[in-house]
Amino acid sequence: MMRYWGLDVLKCVNCKSFPLELHPIEQEKQEIDTSGIEKPFCKVYCGYLKEYIQPGKEYPCDECIRIGIKTGVLYCPNCKHWYPIKNGIAVILVDNKRKLNKDLEFLKTYRDRIPEYILKEGQPVNLESASK
Repeated sequence: MMRYWGLDVLKCVNCKSFPLELHPIEQEKQEIDTSGIEKPFCKVYCGYLKEYIQPGKEYPCDECIRIGIKTGVLYCPNCKHWYPIKNGIAVILVDNKRKLNKDLEFLKTYRDRIPEYILKEGQPVNLESASK
């Protein structure tokens, strides 16, 4: 299951930019024993709060770790590439390994829950380019 803490390590496969934006569509709260987890759990970037880790700051790791993202979008603001999260798995592939027709179907299915800038300008495919 995709987790917010994944943003601490994931980079865009197209331009290697970090961090990616996470836009959850479906989330699931899970019972997970967080005792013994070193905090902050993330070392560089807290995807839950959308900020770089600051030494000495308290982070809501106990809450964050329990949230699984079932469906969503990862987005690179640098090169505008987006990657779907399906069934809890982030599908982060280079363009020539992607099934653009499936990506387009994903955008159409969740268009009311995906930011407009991804729908219109996202790469490698978007609803604007598909309508031309």
